[in-house]
This record gives sequence, structure tokens and C-alpha cells, in this order.
Amino acid sequence: MDQRKPWLTRTSVLLASFAAMVLLMSALRQTGEVIGGMLDLQFTGEASRALLARMTEQQRDLHAHATAFYDSLYPLAYGAFFSGLAIRLGGRQARWIAMVMLAGMVADYAENVVQLLALSGWADMLAVKTLLTPLKFGLTGVAVASTVVIAARAALRYLRASK
Repeated sequence: MDQRKPWLTRTSVLLASFAAMVLLMSALRQTGEVIGGMLDLQFTGEASRALLARMTEQQRDLHAHATAFYDSLYPLAYGAFFSGLAIRLGGRQARWIAMVMLAGMVADYAENVVQLLALSGWADMLAVKTLLTPLKFGLTGVAVASTVVIAARAALRYLRASK
């Protein structure tokens, strides 16, 4: 039986995914500040349409590029980091967290497609964001919170063992 660590749990992967997550989050935040908001943070189609209506063509173009580039890589970065950390600290029984995170990532990518269609003017499917955005935040939130609990437990075990 192969006893190697899953690649997501390797220190180099955790460090790289954490660094990528922080850099991409910063890039998305700065883009949002420049254009006056991001569709990713709008929980309904109505709110998304209102934000889109306030954007100039240049702002929509910048948002589309940020979505296509930064927000296509961001789910990979946060997914790899939190899934890898959960499995590394929680073992095989923490694999469910990776599955929940994967489902959140799928919702994030579906939301990105809907947003790119709206930003490009090809199709207005923003009503779907009323389902996708809360689903994305709910699933990824559960995975992140669960990883934090596992990390806290691991830290407590470490502190107790070092006494």
C-alpha cells in the first residue's frame, strides 16, 4: 500500500497555495476598489444588475478580465490551501472537507461564467446568482471553518504534548 502524503498536504503546496490565495485576494480586492465593487459580492441578480448598470464600459472590461484571470485562479488557490491543510492536520477523516470545498469551487466557477456572460453583454443570467453566490459562500465557509477547528485542535494537541 502506498503511504505517501497526498500532494495537497505537502508543505511546498500549502505555502504556494497560501501565497497565491493572498495575492489573488489582494488583486481582486484592489480591482473592486478601482471599479466600485465586484459582482462576486452581490448575493442577488437584482443587486448584480444594479452594480452592472453603474459600471462604465471600461469598468466592465476590467471586471471581466479580473474574473477571467484572478477569479479563475483564486478558487484553485483557496481550495488547495484549505483542503490540503485540513487533510494534513485531520488525516483521512478530514477528506469530506475537501469535497465540500470542491463543491464550493464548482459554485464559484459557475458564478464566474454567469458574471462573464453578463459583463460581456452576451446573456443576462444574473438571477442564478441568487442561488450560486450564497451556495459558494456557504460551502466554502463550512470548509474554511472546519479547517480552522481542525487546526485549533492540532495546535492544542501540540501544546499539550510539548509540556
